[in-house]
Amino acid sequence: MIKKALSATFAAVALAGLAACSNPTGKSWAITYEVTSDQQTTATGVTYGESGNRYEDKVAPHQLAGPLGLPWKQDVVVSAGQDASVTATPSTAATLRCRILLDKKKELATASAPAPGKPVTCKHTTDS
Repeated sequence: MIKKALSATFAAVALAGLAACSNPTGKSWAITYEVTSDQQTTATGVTYGESGNRYEDKVAPHQLAGPLGLPWKQDVVVSAGQDASVTATPSTAATLRCRILLDKKKELATASAPAPGKPVTCKHTTDS
């Protein structure tokens, strides 16, 4: 009788814990953000998205204030079906480039700033 009560309590707690997760499977992607420049320069700021943990079905923005040395790189986790994105602004009239990589190898997105001194943004929605 006690075993059945304990088993039922454990099952209820486990189900409640899974219900609190918005991504109970934990499916997520290992993402690398990269920002480079055509000149020796720094970035005045970089904003990128990251999931708090693999069981949350959301991406929170992180903002880094410069000067930040280039090339700049950050490894993060992004939940499946969510947007991976990075934006950087140069401190000079340099042209910045960005890339989003999956597992540090497969290029998911790449972009160059529209003009020298302008921000660059890369964005990719991960597969669900």
